[in-house]
Amino acid sequence: MKYYLGIDGGGTKTKVCLLSEDGSVTSYGTSGPSSIDTVDINTSLKHIKEALNEASINIKNGYTIKGIFAGLGGMVTRDDFKLGEEALKTLEHLSNDCFIQCRNDMENALLSGETNNLGIALIVGTGMVAYGRNLKGDTHKAGGWGYKEGEMGSAYDLGFQAISKAVRSLDQRIKPSAFTQEMVETLNIKSPLEIVKVIDDLWGERTKIASFAKIVTKHANLNDLYAIEICDNATKELALAVYTVGRLLHLEDSSVVIIGSLGNAPGYFKEKLHQSISSYLPNIKILENSIDPALAAAKYSRYLTINKNHNE
Repeated sequence: MKYYLGIDGGGTKTKVCLLSEDGSVTSYGTSGPSSIDTVDINTSLKHIKEALNEASINIKNGYTIKGIFAGLGGMVTRDDFKLGEEALKTLEHLSNDCFIQCRNDMENALLSGETNNLGIALIVGTGMVAYGRNLKGDTHKAGGWGYKEGEMGSAYDLGFQAISKAVRSLDQRIKPSAFTQEMVETLNIKSPLEIVKVIDDLWGERTKIASFAKIVTKHANLNDLYAIEICDNATKELALAVYTVGRLLHLEDSSVVIIGSLGNAPGYFKEKLHQSISSYLPNIKILENSIDPALAAAKYSRYLTINKNHNE
C-alpha cells in the first residue's frame, strides 16, 4: 500500500503520521526530539525512524512512501532544508520518485489550523515562533531563532527564568516562596556554593531547562507572585510576536492558531496569553489546532506530491 508521510519535529518529541493514498487511513508514531537546534541531524533522523517504525508496525504486506513533508524545529536556511531532505532520503520504503520537502515546524502549525494555509500560527512549546502568510503569499516570522537568542515566551525561557528565581532566593536577593523552594529542590542545590556547578551542568540542556516550565505554570495557578511575573513577561513577548506578524502582513483581522503544550496548557498562562494577544489585536480570532500537526504535514505531503509542487 502507498502512503504519504508527515513529520512534526520539536524540541521535546517527534510525531509522524502515515496517510494512505486516498487520504482515509492514518497511523501515528512518536519518539524523542528532532529539532535540529536541540539535537544533531543524525539523532533527529534516528528519532524519525523510531517514530516511523511505530507508525508502520500494524501495516500488513509492506508499504511504500510516495511523499514526505517534514516540519522540524530549528530549520531556518536553505542549507538546513537540504540537510534535512538528504537525511530523509535514507529512510526505508521510499518510492523511486518519492517527493521530499523539509521546512520549519511553523509550517505544520499553520496548516493544522485548517485556515487554507493563511493567517498566523504561534508555536509555544520547548521553543517559540510566530509565523504568518497572507493572501498575496507574503510570509513573516518573529522569534524562532534558537534557544541561544532566548526564545522569549517559550518553555525554555520559562525554565531559564525559574532557575534565575531559584538562585536569587538562595543568595537572599528575594524572599523564598513555595515556587522557588520547589525549583531549588528540583535542581538539587543544597547550598549557594553549588550554584555555579549546577548552572554549568545545565548549560546547553535545552529540553531539560524547558521541562521546568511546568513548575512555573503550576505555581502561577497557585497565585505565586514570582511565577505569575514570569508568565506575564512571557505572554507579553508572545503577544508582541503575533502582533508583529499581523501588522507586517496586514492580518490584524485574521486568525492565530496556537500550537504547543505550553501554549495550550489550561490555567493562568493560557488565559494571560489570550488576553495579551487580544490587547494587541482586538479583532483577531484565537484558535487551537483543528488537526494534529503531523497529520497536517502528511496531508500537505499528499497535496505537494499529487500537484508536483517542487517549488523551493
